[in-house]
Amino acid sequence: MSEIFELKTPSLTYFLLIQSLKTNLLNNMKFKLTNVNLIIISLILFLITNVLLWTSVVRRISTYKKNIYEIEEIKAINRVKEAENQFFNLFKISKKNIALIRNMVELELLAGDSPESIARKLGAFIKLNDNYFQARIIDDTGNEIIRVEMQNHSLQITNPEKLQYKGDRYYFREALKADKGQVYISQLDLNIEDGKIELPHRPTVRFFSPLFSATKKIGVIGLNLNIQNWFDTFEGKNIGLLNASNEVYYDENLELYSEFTQDLDKVDENGKPEFFYKNISLDGAQTWTLYTRNNIALIRSKLAKFKRDTYKNGALLSAGVLFLLSITYFLNKNYIKISELNKSIENQLNERDTLIKEIHHRVKNNLQVVASLLSLQSSFIKDETIKMLFRYSQYRINSMGMVHEMLYKSGDLSRIDYNTYINEMVTALIQSMKGRENDITLETEIDNIYLNIDTSIPLGLIINEIITNSLKYGFQDTKKGTIFIKLEKVQSSSYNYKMVISDNGSGFPSDVNFRNTKSLGLKLIHKLVLQLRGNIEKDNLKPGTYYIINFKEIEQIS
Repeated sequence: MSEIFELKTPSLTYFLLIQSLKTNLLNNMKFKLTNVNLIIISLILFLITNVLLWTSVVRRISTYKKNIYEIEEIKAINRVKEAENQFFNLFKISKKNIALIRNMVELELLAGDSPESIARKLGAFIKLNDNYFQARIIDDTGNEIIRVEMQNHSLQITNPEKLQYKGDRYYFREALKADKGQVYISQLDLNIEDGKIELPHRPTVRFFSPLFSATKKIGVIGLNLNIQNWFDTFEGKNIGLLNASNEVYYDENLELYSEFTQDLDKVDENGKPEFFYKNISLDGAQTWTLYTRNNIALIRSKLAKFKRDTYKNGALLSAGVLFLLSITYFLNKNYIKISELNKSIENQLNERDTLIKEIHHRVKNNLQVVASLLSLQSSFIKDETIKMLFRYSQYRINSMGMVHEMLYKSGDLSRIDYNTYINEMVTALIQSMKGRENDITLETEIDNIYLNIDTSIPLGLIINEIITNSLKYGFQDTKKGTIFIKLEKVQSSSYNYKMVISDNGSGFPSDVNFRNTKSLGLKLIHKLVLQLRGNIEKDNLKPGTYYIINFKEIEQIS
């Protein structure tokens, strides 16, 4: 029998479908997912999902219907089987009991006991065993010799004058025909006393066996089975019993002891049997019918509830899929808007970057023009001191122009690689002031540092002034020497960076006050250090010139 499963959500199927469709459309066909296309895709997915969903609903209802009928069928068969087993146990016991009292009576007769003694012993047996309500001995002419019975929970031994003639009863005639040791079982019918059906009705089955004295058959001995005790065990179990004459002897829904008019082979609208029954035979003498009804009302109730719950779950899942598709549509609609906005912003940013690059390029070109003008102008000046002033101004302008050049050439328009900048600027200064055939070495120890333009230009001017002074005064009489520059990040609440610039030249003149001087270059260095919110120190203990500059990166305002 198939197992009854709960309805499961088809979300996995939906997501597999949408993922596959999205992959095929976007990757293979280069499909543009517009709002209209998304609506069409969503409707297709909704239809596919609903077909799968409601196909599953119908299949599960069909499976549940089949299973519930099978379960009820098993229950019904078990009910009939249980009732049959109970009766056959009672039948076997009754056959043993009639054989027991037959042997007992034959021994009593052989011993010459009186009928009164035998009656008392039969009465004791009846009183101890409530499955029987009557025991009697009938002679071979049909007259009762002994009769004991239970009436209103009281044992009664019938007086000889009230004993009845039973020679006309079928069960007497049939029992008398039996051989020694055999047991005859009567039909299931109502007990008759004095020619009338006993009231209240007492359904009974009689067990008779021939009674012998030596080898002569002298009559029969019998027990009347109180079958009502067996019927009481059927209460509430939906069991019915028909006797051999097709009369109802037990059914909680039908009139008792009337003819059974229903068809036990009838099927319902689904082709399922309404009854389950079994014919039972007692030693081939009688054929009774045990039956039970298929609980159609319960099946219909359970099936209706399952359908109602399943349809409800299916509707909720269908609504959930529709809701999910709606959310997907609106999210995609917003995504398209955001994508268009992002694209617009990206275009604006690209235009801004292009414009900034162009500005840096033009600034660099303009600074180069200014430097060229200064160079051109200085060519008409005869005074070497004034000419040098023009040249130093060119160096300063070149240091600023180089920052703008690196900015428009790099991918980052806000910061430059300061290691590259220092190496290129200082190398250019050395070659400009000392010529290409010089023996001045530049050594650097610079971390991976990127600085913005507001910090790069003043710091570049500071480096330009210090290196210019080193080349002009420190290596005045030689073209050989070493310039050392170190730039590193520092963990300090006051400063972000530390820079060391030194040379092994002739050193700082002793008559020049480093802090208070009329030199434009030194004044410019101090002003620029203040602009960087830093300080500058000169270590006089070191050979040559040795500057230590601590500074902060200036926050750039966009």
